Amino acid sequence: MDYVIVRKYLFSLLALLIFLSELTAQDTVLDRKVILYKKKYKTQDLLESLLPQQGVSVAYHDNIIPLKKEITFGNLKETDVKDILSRICKNENLDYAYLNGQLMIRYYDRPESEYRYSISGLVEDASSGEALIGATVYIQNIETGLATNGYGFYAFTLPKGKYNLLVSFIGYHTLTYSIELNKDFQFNFQLIENSVKLDNVVIEEQELFDIKAQNVLLSSNKLDMEMASQIPHIAEVDVFQSSLLLPGISNVGEGVSGVNVRGSNSDANLIMLDEAVIYNSNHFFGLVSVFNPDAVKDVEILKGDLPAKYGGRTSSVMHIRQKEGNENEFHLSGGLGLITSRIMFEGPIMKGNANYLLSARSTFWDLILRNSRSPTLANSRVSFQDINTKIKFNLNNKNKIYFSGYFGSDANQFGIDALQKWGNRVLTVRWNKIHRSKHFMNLTTYFSQYEYRVIEESESADFVGTSRVTDLVTKFDMASYYSPKNIFEYGGELIGHFMNPGERVPGPGSSENAIKIKDELGIEPSVYLSNERHFGDLSVSLGARLSGFINTGRSDVYVYEKGKVKSHGTRVDTIQAGDKDAKTFYYNFLPRLSAKYQINPNMSVKMGHFASVQYMHLLSNTLSPSSSDLWQISGQYLLPTTLHQTTIGLYQYVKRFDMDMSLEFYYRKIQQVVDYKSGADLLFNESVETEILNGNERAFGMEVYLKKKFGKLTGWLGYTLSRSERQVNGDLEEEKINGGSYFPTNYDRTHDIAITGIYQLTPYFSLSSSFVYYTGKPFSFPSSKYEIDGLQVPHYPNRNQDRLSDYHRLDIAATLNLKKVRKNGKERRAESSWVFSVYNVYARRNAQAYYFRESESQPGVSVVEKLSVLGTMIPSVTYNFKF
Repeated sequence: MDYVIVRKYLFSLLALLIFLSELTAQDTVLDRKVILYKKKYKTQDLLESLLPQQGVSVAYHDNIIPLKKEITFGNLKETDVKDILSRICKNENLDYAYLNGQLMIRYYDRPESEYRYSISGLVEDASSGEALIGATVYIQNIETGLATNGYGFYAFTLPKGKYNLLVSFIGYHTLTYSIELNKDFQFNFQLIENSVKLDNVVIEEQELFDIKAQNVLLSSNKLDMEMASQIPHIAEVDVFQSSLLLPGISNVGEGVSGVNVRGSNSDANLIMLDEAVIYNSNHFFGLVSVFNPDAVKDVEILKGDLPAKYGGRTSSVMHIRQKEGNENEFHLSGGLGLITSRIMFEGPIMKGNANYLLSARSTFWDLILRNSRSPTLANSRVSFQDINTKIKFNLNNKNKIYFSGYFGSDANQFGIDALQKWGNRVLTVRWNKIHRSKHFMNLTTYFSQYEYRVIEESESADFVGTSRVTDLVTKFDMASYYSPKNIFEYGGELIGHFMNPGERVPGPGSSENAIKIKDELGIEPSVYLSNERHFGDLSVSLGARLSGFINTGRSDVYVYEKGKVKSHGTRVDTIQAGDKDAKTFYYNFLPRLSAKYQINPNMSVKMGHFASVQYMHLLSNTLSPSSSDLWQISGQYLLPTTLHQTTIGLYQYVKRFDMDMSLEFYYRKIQQVVDYKSGADLLFNESVETEILNGNERAFGMEVYLKKKFGKLTGWLGYTLSRSERQVNGDLEEEKINGGSYFPTNYDRTHDIAITGIYQLTPYFSLSSSFVYYTGKPFSFPSSKYEIDGLQVPHYPNRNQDRLSDYHRLDIAATLNLKKVRKNGKERRAESSWVFSVYNVYARRNAQAYYFRESESQPGVSVVEKLSVLGTMIPSVTYNFKF
C-alpha cells in the first residue's frame, strides 16, 4: 500500500514538473526581447524574417492570416514576442498559443463584444484651430460623456458598433456625428461659433447636458472669459478680480495683492501660466493681474479636490492657459483704457502647420502722475509692462510642440520713498503626443524667475537691494483612456529651486553695511498615479502623489541654545555650508480620493479628501503680500507645511432654467504654518529663523453657488459661511501668540456674498452689476499706550480679537458692441466695443485699517483715523477692437 502511494506521488510530481517546465518555456519564449529596426512591419515580414532571425519560430496557415497587414510600433526600439503576436491577432479572428514546445497562431471565432476600437482626437475652433478646453463629447447610445482635457483632447475605447456623438461647447453650435467603429479612428471635431452663419453643416441646438454634475471633481470652476468681459471691473477684464466673485475665494481688502482660498495664505495657491509657476501674479497694487485678458484662453480653479498631478501648494490650483493664436488668418486686437492699454497680434507662420501669438500691455499712469499738481504725486511712479508670446508647431496629427513665454516688470515709488522694481520671466517648451489613439502624453520643460529690487537714495539710507527665485523644471504627464469608465493618469516632476534670499549693496559714501545672504538650492522630485473608475452610478477617483524635498545645505545653519528663544545672543554654534548636517530631506505620501454617486442624470453627491505639502514659503509680516516679501525654501527651522482637506457636496443641474447649483461643506487642517513675532524684521536678515514662529490652522465652512449660463439674464451668486483660525503654541512663552489659544487669521470671514448679473437688452448692448458684501476682517486695536523716549507706543494685548466694519460695494457696467454690418449692408472690417463701468457706485469708504495720530486741536490726545484705499466712486471706460 505504501509503495502504491509513493508511486502515485512520484508520478504526480513528475507530471507537475513537466507542466511547470512547459510554463517556464512558454514564459521564456513569449518574454524574449526582439529588437525593432523599423517603425512599421508587414505581418509577413514579422513572421518570416524578424522573429526567425532572433530564434523564434511561429507556426501558422497562410489562408487565415492577413500577411499584408501593417503593424506600427512607433518609436519603440525593442519589444517582446508576446507583444508582437498580440498586435498580429488584435481585432482579427486569430489567437496564439504555446503547445508542445511550439508557438502557433490559430483560427479563433472571436465574438463581436471582444472587438474593441478607439476613437480619439481634439475638439477645436473651426475658424482659428484653437483647442477647446472642457468641451463635452457625449455618446448618446451608452449615455456616457467626458470633457476634453487641458489640451482639447478626448478618447474613447469602445466595442465594435455604431455610435452617435454629440460634441458641444458653450458659445458654439453643437455638432452631431455618427460613426461605424470598426477600426481605430483619430478625428478632430471643429465647432462653429454661434455667431457664424452655417451652411451645409449638421448641428443641433445647444444640448443641455451638465458635465459638472457628471464630473468626479469637487469644487472646480471654469472662468468664462466671455461672460467675465461684461461684468464691472476697475481697470479691465481680470482673472483675479473675477475669481473674487466665486465662493471660497477672497483677499484681505482693496488695493492688495494675492487671493486667499478657503482661509489659507496667499502663497498656498499654485498659480500657473501654461504649466509654469508664477510667483508674483499682480500689477498695480493688486488691481490688475499679470494675465493679459486678450491672451487668456482658459482659467481653471480647483479648491476642493486636487488631482494627483498637482502638488507643491496647500490651498488651490489656478491654471491659466494662453491662447494658441489663429492658424488660418492674421488678426490684430487690443484695447485702450484709463489704466491699461494692450495690443495683440496672431496668425499663421505656415498655414495649418505653425502659428504665433504676441501680446503686449502697459499703463500710462506715469504720465498722469507727472502732470499732477501735488508735488508728492508728481514725484511718484506707478508703471508696469508685460509681454506674452506663444508659438505652436503641428508636426503631424499626433504631435504638437509649443513655445510660450511671459515677461513682465513693475516699478512703484510714492513721493520720496524707495523705488521698488519687480518682475516675472517665464519660458516654456511643451510637447503633446497622441500615442496609439488612447494615450495622451505631455512633456514640459520650463524656466520661471521672479526678481525684486529696491533702490533707496534718501539721506538716511543709500543702497540697492535684490532678491531672486529661479525654478528649472521638467515634468511628464500621461493619460491613458482604456475605456470611458477606466482612465489612468500618471507622471512625475523634477524641480530645481535656485534661491537668492537677499543682497544689499551700499551706495557711494553710504554708512550701510553690505549684506549677501548665501544662495540656496532646493530639489523637489515627485511622482503620481491616479485611476478614475465608473461602476454604474458610482464613480471613484483614487490616486496618490509621492513628494520629496532636498535642501542641499548651501548656506550656514546656526545652532541655538536649547530652552532659549532663538536670537543672536543665544547662538552657540554654526554648521558650515556644505556640511552633511546642513542638508535636510523631507518626503511625504499624499493620498487623493474622490467619489461621486449619480442620483439622476443631473444630480449627484460627491465626497473628496486630499493631502498636500508645501516646501516654498512666502515670508511676509504685513496684512497683505507685497513685492518685497521673500520666498524661502524649507530647511532646518522652516518646516514644510502640510494640509489635509475633506469636502462633501451636492450638485444639481436644473434643466428648465439651465442653472447649476452646488452646496459644499469643507474642513481643512494645516500644520506647520509660518507666523511671525511682532515687528519681525525679514528683509536682508541672515538669521530669519529668529523672527519665525510655527503654528497650526483649521478652517471649515459652507459654500453655495448658483449660476445661470443662458438666456437674456445670466450671472451667478456665491455665498460662503466660514471660519479660519490659527494656533501658535510654542514651547516657550515668547513663542506663543494669544497664550497659545486659537485666534482668527487675517483673512477670516464669517459671511461673504457676491451677486453678479448680466442682462442682454439687445444683441449689441448689455448691462451688468456686481454686489459684494462680507464681514470685516480681523484687526488688533490697542488697549492702552505707554511712552518711550517721548514717543507714545500703543499696547496690543492680543492678536486679531477685534474686527473692522463690514465691507460692501456695488459696481455697474454697460457694454456696447458695435454692429458688424453697416447701414448700407456691408460688413465692418473690425469688431469693436465700448465698456463703461463705475466702481463703488455709492462711494462707500470701506475700512482697510485704522491708525492712530495725535489730535491737532488737543495735543497729547490720540484720535483714530480710518484708512480707506478706494473710498470713492471710480468711473472707467475701455475701447476694445479686433481686426
